[in-house]
Amino acid sequence: MPVELTHKQRVRRCVTWQPYDRVPIYPPVGFDPIARAEGPPAPWQQDEHYREVAELVARHCVLEGRYRCAGGAFSRAYMLIPDEYIEHLPPETRGEHHFRATIVHTPKGDLRTVSRTDRTIATTWMIEPLVKCAADAEAMLSVPFEPDLPDPEPFLAERRAWGERGLIELGVSTPLVCASHIMPFDLFLEWTASNRPLVERMIATVFERIYLRLEHLLQAGAIECIWLGGSEQATPPMMSPEFYRELVVRYDGRLIELAKRHGALVHIHCHGKVNDVLELMMAMGADMTDPVEPPPDGDVDFADAKRRCRRKLVLMGNIEFRHIEFADRAQIDEMVRRAVCE
Repeated sequence: MPVELTHKQRVRRCVTWQPYDRVPIYPPVGFDPIARAEGPPAPWQQDEHYREVAELVARHCVLEGRYRCAGGAFSRAYMLIPDEYIEHLPPETRGEHHFRATIVHTPKGDLRTVSRTDRTIATTWMIEPLVKCAADAEAMLSVPFEPDLPDPEPFLAERRAWGERGLIELGVSTPLVCASHIMPFDLFLEWTASNRPLVERMIATVFERIYLRLEHLLQAGAIECIWLGGSEQATPPMMSPEFYRELVVRYDGRLIELAKRHGALVHIHCHGKVNDVLELMMAMGADMTDPVEPPPDGDVDFADAKRRCRRKLVLMGNIEFRHIEFADRAQIDEMVRRAVCE
């Protein structure tokens, strides 16, 4: 083993259970040192203190390049329907708030959604959901789908540019969250019990579209790691482990199998109470999961989880963002000691 590993070597050795020089440090916020064609940085990313931290992260942490939507090919916003059916209206600004209305033209009528962003906050709020009733869901399912396979070259070019500085991950939302995201979450939860056939049709439809595009990129050798996010919506207390098995494992498991067949790593991003689904993640073949939250945010005893997941699933996290914000140095040192050593 080299005396000093690169960021990429370190994380690959870690997730494949080979010797490595030190525990990889994974930053809670994406600090991307490579300019990306995803629009200008947010105001908070231009703050001098943020840039100071970003420089430290670049030296000491596992850097993570992320293609969240890959030019829309994996966007969770509209069930991956063709762009020609989506019409974004001109944005409106009211004080600190920016609003964007979007119309989706379907064979069964137009649907409308409105989102809001604030100038200094990296969060998008859904003010008006796209799907408000079962008829709206049927309208979304009626939109014809023609495969529009993403060009692998931008992914390959970024991997070349990134080199050994970190890991490039393709951000893919679990099919379940692609269905839930376009409607009020309480309505989605209600439908998982009262209108399960419709929910399963929505999830299966998105799954097929994700699978087709993901397979194309993997076959081209463009993807080294899949970031699969959103399955916390099917963990307790929202759903039982049995529901997680039926609505997540059934679909995510096949995406993970596809990725592993082509030599890609799989990173499951799943907040909340995941203690009862860690074995399901391992059964699917995932390589790593974050943020593995302790109580009260989650329900994971890290020492116990490490014993259960040893040599099967790498655990990332257990130190919360709020700890980094408000704990003092001695408290952080103790949290790190417990996470690594116990």
